[in-house]
Amino acid sequence: GGQVNIERLVTALDVEDDGFGGLQCADALARLQGCVPADLFGTNSLSDEAVEYIAVPATVVGQAEQLVFGATLTGDLPLELSGGAIGFAVGYEFRDEKGSFTPGPFAQVGASSTNRQFATDGSFDTNDVFVEALVPVLDNLSLDLAARYTDHSIVGGNTTWNIGIAYSPIDSLKLRASAATAIRTPNIADLFAGQTETFAGVTDPCNNLSPGDTGNTADNCFTIPEIADRVARDGSFVLTQVEAQSAGGFVGGNEDVLEETADTFSIGVVWQATEDLAFTLDYYDIEIDDAITTTSRTVVLQRCFEVSPAEFDASCGGQARRDRNGALTGVDSGTSNENILETSGVDLEIAYNTELFDGNLSASIIYTYIRDYTLTAIETGSEQILDGQLDNPDHRATARISYAWDDWSVAWITRYWGAGTDSNVGSNFNFTNFAPLEESNNIGSVTYHNLNIAYALTNTIDVSLVVNNLFDKQPPFLGQGFSLGATGINTFPEAFDVTGRYFQLNTTFRF
Repeated sequence: GGQVNIERLVTALDVEDDGFGGLQCADALARLQGCVPADLFGTNSLSDEAVEYIAVPATVVGQAEQLVFGATLTGDLPLELSGGAIGFAVGYEFRDEKGSFTPGPFAQVGASSTNRQFATDGSFDTNDVFVEALVPVLDNLSLDLAARYTDHSIVGGNTTWNIGIAYSPIDSLKLRASAATAIRTPNIADLFAGQTETFAGVTDPCNNLSPGDTGNTADNCFTIPEIADRVARDGSFVLTQVEAQSAGGFVGGNEDVLEETADTFSIGVVWQATEDLAFTLDYYDIEIDDAITTTSRTVVLQRCFEVSPAEFDASCGGQARRDRNGALTGVDSGTSNENILETSGVDLEIAYNTELFDGNLSASIIYTYIRDYTLTAIETGSEQILDGQLDNPDHRATARISYAWDDWSVAWITRYWGAGTDSNVGSNFNFTNFAPLEESNNIGSVTYHNLNIAYALTNTIDVSLVVNNLFDKQPPFLGQGFSLGATGINTFPEAFDVTGRYFQLNTTFRF
């Protein structure tokens, strides 16, 4: 619900005097089809009849289907080392995935008040073979070896591997390290997502163009007659606020997207300090090549206008459209293998468990520190340092304390998301002067608290009450000009709760 038939709304707003002191729709044919004037001026001025005339149901049908077949053989090889026999596993896995997403017919043709969206429909399958081995070199030293070959119906074949080592100099201490390669093949949305209309912010490289400007971008801007005429007439090409906010467009999947590949390394320690207290500390270093992402529409324009004038296409390959005043009306983009991603950091976990009174008390904290998060554009080689940005805050943590006795258990969970910037690279802007945000670019940390109370009715039936965002903490504001602000939500939902306090009652049956 909640959508409006735009074509009917237009006729319902175009009214005339009906000759009896009231209003009627000006279009005679629309009146015959039941048009009711939509009076928007005044409290409760929109009649039920007008609502019925302009309202449309907003329907969406989505379906995901996965078929998986696997076979694994495990055992010990007839080979004994100092630490024991070598364990192995070999196997095969087949996976077939299908996905579809069908918006309502009004949304598909752009006749409703929601963004226009086309349907998604696609499928792929993979065939995997793998082998693993656990090699106990000594009683306190072991190797973990693995390799996998994946044949993907869209992107082809890939081989990945893992080498791990674990060493325990004393019973309470384990040192571990691993090196591996990995892939992420594109999913249904990456490949086949239907084009969806967007009005997120986009920067026109021709904005603020003046007669004396030079360089490829300026030269290419001057080749667009509407822009050149406006510079000649006004002395410059400066977008109005309405023009800057009106560049819509479409984003969607891309069947040419390939897999992203990664090299990973980690080293860590597990220390059982006492019978009740344990520490785990790991350092990780990951590099992802050909990372899959949706290419920014601003980047689409930058690449288009930075080429030499001899190679320039004013429509950017059909991805950019302008009106008669030279202002952008639409810029399109899609998924691609866009970046090299390098990140490193530290994960720390502390766990405590002990008997207390007639029950059991347990507490844990998981803390992550991001040391580095660098995005390098494959095409240009330009780097963006993104650690400390709100989507990659330097500090994150989750703490949990719980107590269980008899058939009852109570848990308090606290989630902390560290402070960060909306954009480290100035990709946000103020609509009054189009300059990057300054003070409001800095977003403070947030902490959420959840409560979970569970009771075992029988040996096979449990009930639990969950209260999430217990203190009803409201999210910080990140609007349309923000880099991470989601359109229509006005905050960053990956970090912040957008629902407020909510309750959930669960019943679990085991049989």
